[in-house]
Amino acid sequence: MSSLEEPLGLGDLPKLSINRLGRFVSLGARRPPADDDDHSTGKYSSSSCNNGSHQMAFHHGSNSSYPWHPQCRQAADPSRDAVELRDLPRKVMWELPRFVKIVEVGPRDGLQNEKGNVPASVKIQLIHKLVGAGLSVVEATSFVSPKWVPQLADAEEVLKGIKQEPGVRYPVLTPNLRGFEAAIAAGAKEIAVFASASESFSRSNINCTIEESLARYRGVTAAAKKHGLSIRGYVSCVIACPVGGATDPAKVAYVAKELYTMGCSEISLGDTTGVGTPGSVVAMLQAVMSFVPVDKIAVHFHDTYGQALANILVSLQVSKATVCFVIGLRHS
Repeated sequence: MSSLEEPLGLGDLPKLSINRLGRFVSLGARRPPADDDDHSTGKYSSSSCNNGSHQMAFHHGSNSSYPWHPQCRQAADPSRDAVELRDLPRKVMWELPRFVKIVEVGPRDGLQNEKGNVPASVKIQLIHKLVGAGLSVVEATSFVSPKWVPQLADAEEVLKGIKQEPGVRYPVLTPNLRGFEAAIAAGAKEIAVFASASESFSRSNINCTIEESLARYRGVTAAAKKHGLSIRGYVSCVIACPVGGATDPAKVAYVAKELYTMGCSEISLGDTTGVGTPGSVVAMLQAVMSFVPVDKIAVHFHDTYGQALANILVSLQVSKATVCFVIGLRHS
């Protein structure tokens, strides 16, 4: 069994102050693929510390740098370590928001990947239980072609079968105008549209370029606004693409800006491949926050390499973002 122990230097990230102990440990996690020396999101350089250890800095196009300080165990002061460990929870929690908005997308994003079809009655029961647990936003389904996603062919039945509680939102994904019209007929009051920050993924997943997808969604969002519906926007592959590799934060920012300009009230940034680390997440968020208000940003991380919680923490510190979750699905 391997373990991931990455020194993050959180004391140098915006609004964080954890000093030498800025380190997350994820036991039993696989190690993320090594970053190239010359990455599309920046470059790494190193220099020596006074005690002979190394200091690495991440340089981004914004002229910001985030020093990464490996702990210098041989020079550690036990009494100082004890004080810092005692103060660590306070330091970590200092800039966290008092409340975190959670959007549950499992009934759509989770069930669409199941090998077998889950009965509509079970999906409806799941949604009711999620709402009963206290969640106020549960994405119910997607009005996508059954040819492409047969697991969600019962979208109309599911949406009509939900007992909609006061104060609870049930957005549905509508990839095109045909899906939007079907959603309206089924009683949808909030929709979501989906774009990718990766050209390769956009072509392989929805069979069109990024610009073509954005043009398509301008029609969907315009129709939604005419009906007085709220709109959420999704951006996938915000850190890397399973087809094309690393994603430039500038491209993520561009797609997010376009969705926000269309009228999306919230932009969810998804780490599709799960390779994000706090360093790459901060660089991406800073790029997006240059164009989208902080309170309009949501994040969605996959725990592929055991980094989801660390990425959520740094996102809350930097942007106070909404967090999207997918309920765990256990197979017997």
